[in-house]
Amino acid sequence: MDLVAVIRHKVLTEGVPIREVSRQLGLSRKAIRRYVRAPAVPLPRPTTPRTAPVRDAVAADAQAIWNDRGTFTAGKQRLTAGRLTELLAARGHAVSARTVRRLVADLRAQAREVTVPLVYAPGEVAQVDFFEVWIDLATGRQKAWMFLLRLMYSGRDFATICLRQDTTWFLAAHLAAFTHLAGLVAAIAYDNLTAAVARVLVGAPRALRPRFAAFAAHYALEPRFCRPGEGHDKGGVERRGGHIRHQHLVPIPHGESLAGINAALQARLDTQFFASPARAAAWDREAAALRGLPTLPHDPSEVHLIQLRHHASYRVGGAHYSVPSRWCGHAIEVRVGPETVVFARGREVATHPRQPFGGRSIDYRHLLAPLAQKPQALRQVARELVAQFGPPWPALWAALCTRHSPDEIEAARRLAPWLTVADREGLAAVAPRMTAALAAGTLVAVADATAPPPPTTVPAALRDYVVEAPDLTRYDALGAPAREVA
Repeated sequence: MDLVAVIRHKVLTEGVPIREVSRQLGLSRKAIRRYVRAPAVPLPRPTTPRTAPVRDAVAADAQAIWNDRGTFTAGKQRLTAGRLTELLAARGHAVSARTVRRLVADLRAQAREVTVPLVYAPGEVAQVDFFEVWIDLATGRQKAWMFLLRLMYSGRDFATICLRQDTTWFLAAHLAAFTHLAGLVAAIAYDNLTAAVARVLVGAPRALRPRFAAFAAHYALEPRFCRPGEGHDKGGVERRGGHIRHQHLVPIPHGESLAGINAALQARLDTQFFASPARAAAWDREAAALRGLPTLPHDPSEVHLIQLRHHASYRVGGAHYSVPSRWCGHAIEVRVGPETVVFARGREVATHPRQPFGGRSIDYRHLLAPLAQKPQALRQVARELVAQFGPPWPALWAALCTRHSPDEIEAARRLAPWLTVADREGLAAVAPRMTAALAAGTLVAVADATAPPPPTTVPAALRDYVVEAPDLTRYDALGAPAREVA
């Protein structure tokens, strides 16, 4: 009856066209005309409430079981209407499954959460999440994760694709977002992802990852965490992430490098955003409200202090990396970044590209001394070693193999002295001498006769000691027969 009154008032009193009323109320124009042209408004018919004695009899027990379901359910093992029917039958109630389904529908409607629209101030809050995606790199198709940061006032997005979903990539993606937006928001909303949260404690508190806690303190950010299992608490970034996957990542993005794919993705997002004058104006207001970046950026790398044993390699994240052999037995620092793994001992640094689980990155410059002493090991890795060092090493190995064929172990023995010279003088210094040896056909590594011998340094504590010259007559005296004593 209220709807009929609204329709007749809009058309007959306010003069609103039938087409506009149809659009506003979501009704057909035919229905609008019927209500407007009716000679009289029909009175509502009195209805008697329908009785449901069986339903009313089981309602109390059904309500009690439903309220207590948290004690005997967990995760996806939920209480269904069918199972509730069996539990009611066990209590002596003869009730149909249809009646129980209606009861369950009413119980769920009562417990349904009511959402409210939120209002955000410029620079107040952003939302962050990860989304699983696929990309095509030069190495092939692989699974990755899209990091998305969405500013809730202006709706501007920053997205970057990460090869891993760990804390290192998570923090590095934040730094890239802050740099691109040239500012900081006051707070960021997260779900309880493991890159930031170590444990969800009883109640509201979270036990944060130490590196994430240090990151939030460095940038003076307020991390806000959603309720476990309630993704709609940050529905803005959830919906936007799905749209980006459908609109900007289909077909599957491909490129020679991850940096190229990320640059193209962000360019598309920015172009779409600034195409709207209203969004651009909102961004101008939000950009003015963002806080400035600190002078020193936070380092997202994971740092370890380790003690090397007798292995000239170390395993990080399931991948093996070589270290200089002279570092064995010493303590070194390992810095695991999103794309590099850096080993450092004092001022000496060895850098590797980060490898996937099961991968390996071996720099044979780190292993010159031990390989020069182990011809059998050198034989096993000779082809990889000379390919890594480049010309003229492949030509030298081919010439040695040809001269000593089929005895590769002898060729490795002849290659070992070259490794000793390269370890002492460097690869760049030994290359011209190797080229000359190949041209002359000698293939023998000879130390540079013109090079001065290395200086001998005497420690300061030993400079005042005088070492006497050896005298063999003392040994004669010791060997002489003893004199008889009267």
